[in-house]
Amino acid sequence: MSRSRSHSRGRFPRLIAAALLALLPAASRSADFPTPAPDQPAVQSDTVAPIPPTPTLPPEARQAAEDGINAMAKNKFDLAETSFQKLLKLSPDNLSAIVNLGLVEFRLGHMSDAMSYFQRAIALKSDAGLPWMMLGVIDQSKKDSPAATAELAMAVYLEPKNPQAHNYFGATLAARGWDSAAEDEFQRAVELNPNFGDAQFNLAVCYLTRVPPAYELARRHYQKALDLGEPPDPLITAKLKSAPPPVIPP
Repeated sequence: MSRSRSHSRGRFPRLIAAALLALLPAASRSADFPTPAPDQPAVQSDTVAPIPPTPTLPPEARQAAEDGINAMAKNKFDLAETSFQKLLKLSPDNLSAIVNLGLVEFRLGHMSDAMSYFQRAIALKSDAGLPWMMLGVIDQSKKDSPAATAELAMAVYLEPKNPQAHNYFGATLAARGWDSAAEDEFQRAVELNPNFGDAQFNLAVCYLTRVPPAYELARRHYQKALDLGEPPDPLITAKLKSAPPPVIPP
């Protein structure tokens, strides 16, 4: 099931339940985590926002931080990189500078540099959930599912009310064939944020891959995803249309 349109450039990876590959033709859908590119707004409902600067920064450092965040909002990632690097020189252990540089490098497709910054952030503050989550995203894009599983499990542990972390974790679990655990994570993401279109879509996929498929549950969450602006998927639409009618108890 081709979902290339869901891999929108400039967005963080849309994590899709890989279990659907077992249900539909092998060439139909990719579970890859794509490398994003900067041609859409930096901060969207299902993406990660930059970390704001601390109010205790001296004026020059605070200005560099604000310049970097403003540049990210305008998709000027090269400028954001320069600004955050300046901040880091002025404040070498500044967590927001390190994490935001990781986010910028990620958006520029510089995955090795992004990983280095996220690892540096964790070394500075091991209980920061965002760097763990982003390391998991990058490792899954490299097909290193064991590492991604461990990193995203840590992200969920540190930020149990972060729906995006649950959605990412669910997609990694699905990629490993752990469908029940993946479904639990997607359900948790939807509970935390009912308007999270990716999680609604992924949960619909999980219900379609049950044996037997839970068509009505899948239909409900798929429709919710469409209502939230997710593009329709022809194969899922066809699968739901061909579903047997629900059995009405006597």
